[in-house]
Amino acid sequence: MRSVASGTVMVSERDCPSGSFSHTEFYDWLHPELRAGAAIILEAGDQNLAAVAVHYGLDRADSYDRHVSELLLAISRPLLRSAEAARLFEQAMERERSAAAIVSRSGDVACVVDEQLKVKEANARAESEFQRRKVVSMRAGKFSLSAYDINGWLADTLRLWAAGVEPGTTTRVFFADGAYQIGVTRLPRGAGMRSLFSGGPLFLVIVRDLSVPAEAGTVADLATAFGLTLSEQRLCEMLLLGHSLKEAADMLGIASETARHRLKVIFQKTDTHKQSELIALLGRLL
Repeated sequence: MRSVASGTVMVSERDCPSGSFSHTEFYDWLHPELRAGAAIILEAGDQNLAAVAVHYGLDRADSYDRHVSELLLAISRPLLRSAEAARLFEQAMERERSAAAIVSRSGDVACVVDEQLKVKEANARAESEFQRRKVVSMRAGKFSLSAYDINGWLADTLRLWAAGVEPGTTTRVFFADGAYQIGVTRLPRGAGMRSLFSGGPLFLVIVRDLSVPAEAGTVADLATAFGLTLSEQRLCEMLLLGHSLKEAADMLGIASETARHRLKVIFQKTDTHKQSELIALLGRLL
């Protein structure tokens, strides 16, 4: 079954007749009503397989084979669509968990917003600052800064990203009862799918008080947020230290091809497309 293309119906008495192993232990173990049948495997992405099988006795094979095959073909497309929807829903859930993990970092004001600046998630520091309204606030559910020119820059930046255009800058320094730095980055999304929860892409906004020493973030924190494995985390650490991919591979004791494959997986998980984008993303969040 695994050797055929997704959506192909296999009929036992046509493709693997029971007579070819009728005197084996396996055949004798089968109940007489299960010695013939038809089945289909549907693949909705890597490692997402659904097998649907119908079993019947050999005495019914002649009359059942064609009808069961037609039935499985008829339901294959709806089942595949359902499996694909479930897979995409799982991806969306994972992105929501990733956003929450990043936002929970302490020290800085951090929140997740959509392209309209509506707040989807905020950490404790952000909630406290929303109440004070000296630097940041939440008005009608939308994130806002007391520095109005920065508000305009932030809105324009999100519009560019939502339109698929890379903004020129993703950080700004502003003054509002002190000196602050604001940074924004697009959160990962899978295969171009828009979030099932927000109706659009999500963005992480971090506001840092430059007069207060920042708590050091670690790659491990971001590895948890983006779902990176330990080996992928170590590769990121090497790249952040300025090593080339080949140098990182040598230091980690892995083949260059393994490092390239590992980096490709990291790109997918972080929604980046090249090494410079990955370094910029991790640098903004740490």
